[in-house]
Amino acid sequence: MILVNREELENRRIKLTIQVEKEIWQDALAKVYERSGGIYPVAGTEHPTRQEIEETYGAEFLYEEAVNETFAPALVEAVTGEHLTVAGRPELEVVTLGPDGYTFSAVLDLYPEVKLTQYKGLSAEWNAPSLTDVERVDAQEDYRRTHPITTEIDCAENGDEVLLDFEGFVDGVPFDGGKGEGYPLTLGSGTFIPGFEEQLIGIKPGEDRDVAVTFPEQYTPELAGKDAVFKVHAQRVVRRTTPKLDDAYAVSQGFADADALRAHIAAEATESKQAAAKAEFEDAIIAKLVENMVVDIPESMIAGQVDTMLMELENNLAGQGMTLDMYLEGIKMSREELQQRARVSALDAVRYDLAMTEVVRLENIEISDDEIARQYAQMAMFYNMDEAALRQQLPQEQLVHNLQLSRAKHIVMENAVRI
Repeated sequence: MILVNREELENRRIKLTIQVEKEIWQDALAKVYERSGGIYPVAGTEHPTRQEIEETYGAEFLYEEAVNETFAPALVEAVTGEHLTVAGRPELEVVTLGPDGYTFSAVLDLYPEVKLTQYKGLSAEWNAPSLTDVERVDAQEDYRRTHPITTEIDCAENGDEVLLDFEGFVDGVPFDGGKGEGYPLTLGSGTFIPGFEEQLIGIKPGEDRDVAVTFPEQYTPELAGKDAVFKVHAQRVVRRTTPKLDDAYAVSQGFADADALRAHIAAEATESKQAAAKAEFEDAIIAKLVENMVVDIPESMIAGQVDTMLMELENNLAGQGMTLDMYLEGIKMSREELQQRARVSALDAVRYDLAMTEVVRLENIEISDDEIARQYAQMAMFYNMDEAALRQQLPQEQLVHNLQLSRAKHIVMENAVRI
């Protein structure tokens, strides 16, 4: 890598012009060829050489992928060599390109200067949490609803839960995602497609049924509007009833009597209210911290955070078998509208990160190697992951940053004042 030029721009921006030399470039082209040589056909040969591929498709055919492989290391080397701290994503442009290498420019936003007028002694209103009589009764009702009495019955009615095995067929052929075993379906919940649950009324444990349905027009393209038959087997039928808070029920829940159960419910409700009050107080303190920050935030930082949020959304949707386009169609929103809404949250996230990162600097917060190792081990155990795989997903630099921000927040809250 050769740094050809460094140009200072307005608004804390800088433009680097960087040359990737012939040896690195040719090595990258060779690697691209090794990966793609068997993919692109050349008439008259089963295993085309790199020269034959270039003659057939053009020498620049391999260039794009080779640029993608080499620009990032070259940029990191240049930024490190110039001792720059940058923010957001760079604006990249290839200036020259050929067999002897290439030159590209990168316009970078420098990490903004942050000034916190105050981060200790911030104050906010604190409402000491205590349960009202209405909240106490509501907590008991919530407990009754979420801890029902479960009874196995011999015939399903609306509202009962049927433990199902099922497999769906279209034109006699099973389709992807149409099979399940031991699925707990509450009849009348609307969980399955229209018409499915109604046909299970009256089913008995051990019974097999064929359920004929038509997929809605607004569904995955391969199934939308099609007729299907689900072969269903009921393992068992369960009815859940709301209990009375009497001594017999309390004993079944592991308590001495009804008074002990009511005391437990009240304690949990109080704890929940205390957690909500703490979160409200912390939000107010963070809002004041950010208000006390003076900073010009580069647009690239906000745009980068929006991109990260949308990428996380797409990954979560993919885990549910959905695409972003399907999700947007369901909520009747355009991609541009989603980006605009995400921008509000992204700006809040960037402001929080900037403010807490400045606290990290002011407090000289450092994370030891032992803390890093301990955190990786704890996270690997919690997520039931191989630690090496976790380290790939969560680079050490990001983990350290997260731990520093957590400690910075603790310092801010430890010195906050309740009024």
